[in-house]
Amino acid sequence: MALPALHWRMLPPVYISNPSISALMDAIYTAGISTVYADGTTRTPGTFASPGTASLPASLGTGSAWTWNYDATTFATGQKTACYAYAPTTTAINQALIVAGTTNVTGANWKQTNTDSRSATYPFVGLAKNSGVYTSWNNATTPFTSGDFTGFGIFGLPAQNYNTLFMWESEEAVIVQIVNAAGGVSGFVAGAAVDPLSVNVANAETDGRLYGVASTGASNNMGALWLSSNSSATAPLFAQSATANDVHSNTFTPGAGTLTATWRFGTFAPGVGFTSRNGDLPEIPFQIWDGSSKYMGQLRQMYITRDGYTGVGWQVGSTSKGYLLGYTTAGSIGDCVLLAY
Repeated sequence: MALPALHWRMLPPVYISNPSISALMDAIYTAGISTVYADGTTRTPGTFASPGTASLPASLGTGSAWTWNYDATTFATGQKTACYAYAPTTTAINQALIVAGTTNVTGANWKQTNTDSRSATYPFVGLAKNSGVYTSWNNATTPFTSGDFTGFGIFGLPAQNYNTLFMWESEEAVIVQIVNAAGGVSGFVAGAAVDPLSVNVANAETDGRLYGVASTGASNNMGALWLSSNSSATAPLFAQSATANDVHSNTFTPGAGTLTATWRFGTFAPGVGFTSRNGDLPEIPFQIWDGSSKYMGQLRQMYITRDGYTGVGWQVGSTSKGYLLGYTTAGSIGDCVLLAY
């Protein structure tokens, strides 16, 4: 049985005038506390009693709105070095998302994904399940007082001068893309983005979901043909490499703190002219497997569709269909996924 449908919303893009890792953290937090969406409709995030102080939210957001806080203490830079968020939809798994990065790595000891580097100026992302209260992201096991943690994976190149942040959110997952001056894009998908289409304990957590993170790594920005290649050269989302700092895609093993590699199932090259016979946007379910022999599930309200630019909203008549997630904002269009509203 399929899980409840997610409703993907796009937040207003945040423009970074002086790109740096601290400016990126500021941009993520700015997007996370916005009270409107990109289309001008109202957004209602939750609140923390004392922003910047480690605690659980005083209230959670409504609809698709996550609730964000920040850490400006860890690594003593005097700036935000981490932002973390709680979903508006809570289940027994109690997930928490965290994005981090710093210019000061003295004493760095945070938990990594696939031995990724603990280096300055990289942006990192991780996800916790059964999470408690945030403490510090420079922790060898988890940034929270309890629960399991994926470890931090890298979702952008160093010194790329990323000057624009895109963020999409749904009731149970978040997507972030960072864009450089040439339109090159890196990013991540995190949360309960995979529907295992099963409630069997071997296939799903106790709430019927799979939780994890897919990130583009530190080697390359996304490529135009990211839906038809699993090569790190195209930095595809939902491809797993065991190489440090490369593309990573993992979900928590149901009922455990270990990770299972996840991959896109199949290769696709839709093209710009790819439509249904009446001209509607195709919405092809995006399937996930373990890269070997086991089916994992499908992405929730994320559909393979015709080529386009990332961040573009699509609608049929006056009906919004959602937003495109692609590899660039400029130049030649390429592979895209529709984030359905």
